[in-house]
Amino acid sequence: MLSRSAERVYWLGRYLERAENTARIVQQYSQLLLDLPPEVGVKWHELLTIFGVDEARLGDSDVASIMHYMLADPTSNNSLAFCIRNARDNIRNARDLLPQESWESANELDQYARKYLGPAATGENTFEVLSDCISHCQQINGVLIGTMSHDSPYHFLRIGQNIERADMTSRIIDVAAAYLQKNERLVLRYGSTLWTNVLKSVSGFQMYRQYCQPEVEGLSVIDFLLNDSKFPRAIRYCLQRAHRRASALPRNQSLLSAIDTTIERLPSPLPEELDGASVTELMDLLQREFATLHSVIVDTWFLPA
Repeated sequence: MLSRSAERVYWLGRYLERAENTARIVQQYSQLLLDLPPEVGVKWHELLTIFGVDEARLGDSDVASIMHYMLADPTSNNSLAFCIRNARDNIRNARDLLPQESWESANELDQYARKYLGPAATGENTFEVLSDCISHCQQINGVLIGTMSHDSPYHFLRIGQNIERADMTSRIIDVAAAYLQKNERLVLRYGSTLWTNVLKSVSGFQMYRQYCQPEVEGLSVIDFLLNDSKFPRAIRYCLQRAHRRASALPRNQSLLSAIDTTIERLPSPLPEELDGASVTELMDLLQREFATLHSVIVDTWFLPA
């Protein structure tokens, strides 16, 4: 398998996962703003923090500017439109390795995004458009998982998806933890609403209630999203799956070692005295570890010898 082909499939996995998660997060964040009273202090600018965007880049931006940046801005590396376009381009350039149906579905999604994401950023049918984008991403994923041979291209695809998914989950936890530091009294009062939306942003609310407990409590939610080994969007699960796929690739020792190190960073069980500052510090550490995993992958398989 050519290194450039492996890189395209890897980035397809990352961009496809990033597109779906961006749509999920914006959708649930909009709902959170409706559910929480203004005194809690949840603002649209916090959405930028989830994606690691320097707010100074947008200046004194309003809601419309932030929504355009997150959904429709073709120059923003974080926008839904940008992720969809790059997922499509990577499928197009790797069509000899991927099912034909995936290319057709990606092309349809790109055309849909071109037509509707601009109006959605202004508030026109935003929830419906984001739901359609999520469904399209899941359709493409279903085609890839259900019809690709499980050999090297598939392993690179799944490694990219799992690293991206783990990174996005860590960012969601990070922003929720930041509210614990900003206004602990109000967060305790409205904490159930906040953490319920955190779970819904990764479609984990029902699974949390099924396997953990009926009460939605911050520490338990964090532990679930960090350490659950059966929920597909929990960080530990993503890392274990990436490890499994990497095991099937040649010259995998460096990546396997790096993944093992990252898994060891996950505290299990969580300390009872864990506060917002500690959670933020842990998420920053994990995000640096995910960046290291990416660097190991690039150095091992993508850069010319």
